[in-house]
Amino acid sequence: MNNNYNRISAIEIRREAHHAFRKDIRGNISLNVIPILLRFLAVFFGTKLYTTWMANLNVNLADPGQTTRRLTEISNDMASNPSSASKYMLTLTPETSVIVYAFMFFFIMVCVGVSYTALEKYRNPDYQVNALRDSLQTFSGRYFFPMIFITALFALFLEAGFMLYIIPGIWFLMIFSQVFLVFKDDVEDQGKWTLRMAFSTFNRSAVLMRGYKWAYFSLCLEFFFWEILNAMTHELLSIWLQPYEQLTMAIFYQKVLENNQKNS
Repeated sequence: MNNNYNRISAIEIRREAHHAFRKDIRGNISLNVIPILLRFLAVFFGTKLYTTWMANLNVNLADPGQTTRRLTEISNDMASNPSSASKYMLTLTPETSVIVYAFMFFFIMVCVGVSYTALEKYRNPDYQVNALRDSLQTFSGRYFFPMIFITALFALFLEAGFMLYIIPGIWFLMIFSQVFLVFKDDVEDQGKWTLRMAFSTFNRSAVLMRGYKWAYFSLCLEFFFWEILNAMTHELLSIWLQPYEQLTMAIFYQKVLENNQKNS
């Protein structure tokens, strides 16, 4: 039984992440250039999608008065006739849906590649970062196919959890949050990947997170509020926030891993 879980604190992780970011501001930002640009693209196309949706609902966003009246009409209609909600929902064409899911997958893959590099740099300060190569490393044969499987399974767990209710979804998010980093270390230890290894990363992540869920939840809660502020800046804050989030999660994993090894 591990009696030393309290050695890991969210405050300690934040402090180290801030220090690591300030130590190499330019390098950390350059490593995250692709996901930062993808965030800007998401805002741009998301805004276009939203304005098109509102236009289809006859909502004139340029006229606040008309917008309020029209949205009130829609709300009243849905309240009196719940079945009418479907005609007001945002619907995507099959082509748009494919583009959205492909974009999300690409963004996740790039972020995982960045987190791998952030972890490597944290473990070995002399590691020479190649921003483009390292951020796209998960598209190599070493990682790409198992990443498709792990990402799909992770998304399935989250969807199932949130369909049950919000709490199970958050719980699955926390216990399986380390699957990508666990997989990285497993591949490096074994020199290759197997389907069984990809499955086992979920169990290993759940074991690794025992006693550390509150610290992880605290970090995610901080990110949530930062992301709200970031949305208000139209993603300009991403230039700092994206590297900070990646560093924080990489350091969290390493600290938890060390603590588990120390107390095993």
